[in-house]
Amino acid sequence: MHSISDVPRSEHREIDGHLSTHADRNARKVVHLDSARIRFRDLARFAWPHKTEFFLAEITGYDPRTCRRWLAEKNEPPACALGAVLAEIMRRFHQRN
Repeated sequence: MHSISDVPRSEHREIDGHLSTHADRNARKVVHLDSARIRFRDLARFAWPHKTEFFLAEITGYDPRTCRRWLAEKNEPPACALGAVLAEIMRRFHQRN
């Protein structure tokens, strides 16, 4: 089989039936659901529809102003904040009847 790209065949690797080049592995992949990106703000407001920044501050231990910046997408929230939001959503999901 001939290689279409200028990358030698030996540098290609197969992942789930698709050929991948070195350049493909370095590209940042964004998962799209229904062609819309899920934002941290949307997840947090889904977990706490009212007074979102105050509940987020209580759960994460950060200042409410910092949480407000996360919700305004001025700063990226840490992974622990995302985990807290997802844990709250899952807690409510499992409590429903």
